Amino acid sequence: MSQHKSNKVFSEINDFFSSHEKAVSKTMMVVKALKIPKIKFEPKNHWPEQYFRQDILLTLLLMPLFSIKNVAGYTKSTLHDYLQAGKDTLYRFKNESSIPWRKIAQQINRRVIKRIKQSGTQDTETSRCLIVDDTDLRKTGKGIEHVSRIWSHVAHTSLLGFKGLFLGYWDSKTFLGLDFSLHKEKGKNQKYPNGLSKKINRNQYKKKRLDPCPGHQRETELHLDKISSAIAMIKRAVVNKIDFEYVLMDSWFVCEKMIRSVIETGAHLIGMCKMGTAKYFFNGQQRSAKQILDSLRKDKKIRWNKHLHLYVVETLVVYKDIPVKLFYCRNSKRGNWHLLITTNTGLGIKEAYQTYAIRWSIEVFFKEAKQYFQLAKCQSRDFDAQIADTSICMIQYNIFSLAKRFSNYETLGGLFDDAKEFVLELTVCKRLWGFFLEFIQLIALIVDVDPDELIERILAEDAENKFVKLVQLNAA
Repeated sequence: MSQHKSNKVFSEINDFFSSHEKAVSKTMMVVKALKIPKIKFEPKNHWPEQYFRQDILLTLLLMPLFSIKNVAGYTKSTLHDYLQAGKDTLYRFKNESSIPWRKIAQQINRRVIKRIKQSGTQDTETSRCLIVDDTDLRKTGKGIEHVSRIWSHVAHTSLLGFKGLFLGYWDSKTFLGLDFSLHKEKGKNQKYPNGLSKKINRNQYKKKRLDPCPGHQRETELHLDKISSAIAMIKRAVVNKIDFEYVLMDSWFVCEKMIRSVIETGAHLIGMCKMGTAKYFFNGQQRSAKQILDSLRKDKKIRWNKHLHLYVVETLVVYKDIPVKLFYCRNSKRGNWHLLITTNTGLGIKEAYQTYAIRWSIEVFFKEAKQYFQLAKCQSRDFDAQIADTSICMIQYNIFSLAKRFSNYETLGGLFDDAKEFVLELTVCKRLWGFFLEFIQLIALIVDVDPDELIERILAEDAENKFVKLVQLNAA
């Protein structure tokens, strides 16, 4: 396939779908509106393939729309008929260290947010928030570059894989993935670096990346602590002019360094906090969270909040010279107390609790990204491919979330079910076409007519039929 034809890849795919398939056509409309076929790739180094990078990127992003789970399934799909590139071309693209995946995601995210603002569908009464959280990205191959054993706080055991740290954005109605970094864990046993034997570490796939290529930069993030990496992500969100009022996080990320960094952005922090040894200035003394709670309970400051169905006690304190507000909550008289902290000292418990509840949208993102977009399913040994695959999953999620928002689907699963049903229809049509060709040849033989002329007459009678469009595609 020559490069001059590559410019038509998107239009060919888009023209093939009729407006009756709402899920598919709406997603294609979003792709067109975001100008993904015009994404800029920097640096502009030599690309040895005969295909445009934009078309390869578009092909990878559209795979979920064609029910393709991975590159291996691409060659047997309808999508392959448009680009006609082999799977090795896609693999080489994902393995390339010079592709700036973070910049690509930022380009697309800016366009997504701009499109949302132009639509006028934002809820002005709901706070816009950044959300920080991590998830387990489980792998199966010990030979994967930089893979390590990680501790899963969900499974309460060690797993082979990466820790994926993500920054998300809640715009009042839709969750978008903004940024991420992959991390490895050293482990406590020096005899087993990264939780693996020295032999396994020595035999892992290794690739040399020259600074300052994007692949080398992502490789250095592996060894950063997650607090520093999360702060860097928040700063990049500010640089990209993401409009947010709060940064939400669980107790693993709340610390002095994080609180100060959030305040510097002009936003407020809301997060769960551990009932640990950290000291707060309260009533003229440095006291722990538990000591403060005991004092408040003694003074009978506990109140029942009928709106939230929680027992609540709140107080103003100073943490490391930073004024903060503490909310102690539990849902029954014998339940455990949970501590919520915010730098917005004028916030009430109802607003603080409801805003913090938005944090669960990132958990939904993790679940749906793994279920629909194959997040963490990549088993390539090349770390660049791991970055590429995670970036593609995040961008796919944002595209489909925007399509869902503009299509009035209640869930992302509903949109996927409709799209999948249509793709299955295409697969059946493609198989039927093989039988149809044999039937046409048989009829042409009986009536003594050229088969090609007979097909042309059929096409002329019904040029808008989806089945015929598939025929034209197969004949091209």
